[in-house]
Amino acid sequence: MWSYDRTVQIEKPLVTVPWRSIGFYALTGNSVITYKERLVKETIVEALEEIREQNPRGRILLVADNYGSHHAKLTQQRADELGIEFVFIPPYSPTLNAIEPLWKDLKREISPTIFEGKDHFREFLSETFLRLSQRLSFAVDWIETFLPDIQVLQ
Repeated sequence: MWSYDRTVQIEKPLVTVPWRSIGFYALTGNSVITYKERLVKETIVEALEEIREQNPRGRILLVADNYGSHHAKLTQQRADELGIEFVFIPPYSPTLNAIEPLWKDLKREISPTIFEGKDHFREFLSETFLRLSQRLSFAVDWIETFLPDIQVLQ
């Protein structure tokens, strides 16, 4: 909001949540968002299991940053068992991850909303993530850069 006299103030109560979100933006298949109290190897494994459960067939390439839990032996072993292959982006290269524009739009949609509490926030976050993840437009640049020979993803 903008004002000539700078007297306009907006007070937005902050909602703190005791969990972290993990998102899987599927270019084909089903996107997944899950919530974990901590991001450790065991919870990353749980998230991988949820991703596989929602996408029971086919190869899964998971573009990931270099967070330590992604590289953990337990995580890599379970990913192999589930048929999930990690593709690690170079450090400090979030623009190489197709999910980042989706997170950016999600944050833009969350910003003006005032939530009644943690449950309302989580429900809004889940619904918005899954709705936005239906659009391939977030990954257009990524697809053109890394999958130039693919005509159409279905």
